Amino acid sequence: MHSPAKQSSTPEDVIIEPRRPEFDFSTAPKYWLRDPFATHFINALSVLVPCSERTVIDIIRKYEHKISDPKLRKEIAALIRQEGRHTFEHYRCNTALSGCGYSEIRRYERIQQVFIRMLRKVDAAIWELSMPAAFEHFTSAISKAFIRRQNAWTSGKENSAVSFTGWHALEELEHQAVCFDVFAAIKKKTWLLSVFLIVLWIPATALSIYGIQLYLLYKDNALSSQRNWRRYFRFIAWSLPIFTRGALKYFNRDYRPWNMLDEATYRLHKEKTTRDLLMQTSSGGK
Repeated sequence: MHSPAKQSSTPEDVIIEPRRPEFDFSTAPKYWLRDPFATHFINALSVLVPCSERTVIDIIRKYEHKISDPKLRKEIAALIRQEGRHTFEHYRCNTALSGCGYSEIRRYERIQQVFIRMLRKVDAAIWELSMPAAFEHFTSAISKAFIRRQNAWTSGKENSAVSFTGWHALEELEHQAVCFDVFAAIKKKTWLLSVFLIVLWIPATALSIYGIQLYLLYKDNALSSQRNWRRYFRFIAWSLPIFTRGALKYFNRDYRPWNMLDEATYRLHKEKTTRDLLMQTSSGGK
């Protein structure tokens, strides 16, 4: 008998580990990152997470039976557990934000749900499979940007929301290859991911995050001066490459998400996150 073909590209020493931390968002300051612009960028991303993560789970479960590699099937199960926890924690985070005076957050969540339902009416496997692969492209890109430049995001601040973001970033990095591997195993035409990213997902994701961020800044009256508008546009110029970086890499048929820098980043950040979560636990989640 032939053993199943290897379909997973996740390194052997990377363990996709579902964790169940708890965070007390009531203890986090209003601007828990370096300034309103960085804070509300990540807050805006949080608004989009629950629907996106549920979509990833739904689509990956739908096609899981087509995967023959036991390693990838095990990674799919771990990804689903991680994403389920992310959905729960970000819904709690969004509820806390909504209670702080940002009442339109629930409307933005509903708009995203309608948008995703419309896109899923396209009943083609290659299109459906591109959705979780695209979502994970962005979450891993933003996660790596946060991990590698954490001080630039936080200016040294430490609080429950920073620990929460570090935990989520670690798990997104851990399973960054899984949805891509499922797409590559079933449809193989990975170059289409670049097409989908350029035509739809980059514009839609950037417009959604910056649009929600703008609403949050407006509610805070954070753009009332010309000086703050200049700071806002500088932030956009600083953060926009996160969305565009790597969009063409899927045209390379030999491309795989993990590289040596990712593995080094993962090892260092896992150590730090493990310490942070232990401290969270010992302090009662505060």
